[in-house]
Amino acid sequence: MNLLITGASGFIGRHLIKILDNDDNDFKIHAIFRQKKPNNELSKIKWHKLDLFKDSEVEELIKKIQPTHIIHLAWYTEHGKFWNSQKNKDWMNASIKLFKAFKKYSGKHFISAGSKAEYFDGEFMEEYLYSTFECNETDKAAPDTIYGEYKNLLHEKLNKLDKNKKSLAWARVFDTYGPYENEKKFCSYVIKNCINRNEIICNNPFLGMDFLHVHDIANALKLILEKEFIGTINISSGKTITLKFISEYVTKQLNCENFLKLNNESKDRRQIFGNNSTLKSLGWNNKYKIEDGIDDLIKFYVEEYE
Repeated sequence: MNLLITGASGFIGRHLIKILDNDDNDFKIHAIFRQKKPNNELSKIKWHKLDLFKDSEVEELIKKIQPTHIIHLAWYTEHGKFWNSQKNKDWMNASIKLFKAFKKYSGKHFISAGSKAEYFDGEFMEEYLYSTFECNETDKAAPDTIYGEYKNLLHEKLNKLDKNKKSLAWARVFDTYGPYENEKKFCSYVIKNCINRNEIICNNPFLGMDFLHVHDIANALKLILEKEFIGTINISSGKTITLKFISEYVTKQLNCENFLKLNNESKDRRQIFGNNSTLKSLGWNNKYKIEDGIDDLIKFYVEEYE
């Protein structure tokens, strides 16, 4: 079996290929990079240079390796900009062409990363400030951002292309954290500011989000691959953690409580999480509780500064 992974050098992808490289499996694993080949020593991974926006290159590579399975993680993810960027449309179109090439050469199982952003969360809407949103795979999508809209639109278009509903797994990933994440993301922001003894501002301390360590996300994708799961599936912890809890836990661990500024006047008390019963039915369990995961990320940054 031939497995092709896009976005293999990205945040989730780099953890996934490491897990697969250490795993006893029958896959021939191919991964793509766009500019500079990642510097790693993974013995099972064969790297290919590819620009997903060049149709002829995509066609040529798919024809050459004829992957039976694809895990498609590549997308535009520049922090703070991707939410409402028109680049999402470009990535949707590139993803559709990738899927068509995959099916043309008899591909069997296409796993694509969706997002919790496809669900409605009531952001910036006063009537939902105290609401709890349990996101189920059967819920009707109602995205609030351009990013969410194009992820959902891609899902709809791929479903139509997958006529017999035997190829597509759509994995909606919730709130990520862990080593090598963008340093502006909340968990890393708090930890790095603590280490540097800078002020930490938590504007919405009572907002509850569904945080899941990147290692557990990568393991979920591996399980979806191994179980040949078809359909929509949430990759989530199944519960919420408030930003207040995370910031207070980090500052206590790093002895910098005095640097934390909580906006206790915030009215945003939304609780947003994904129902993960489908994922658990495959046999998945998370390795990292939130405290263990934060400790792992703290260790990562502390070692970086040593």
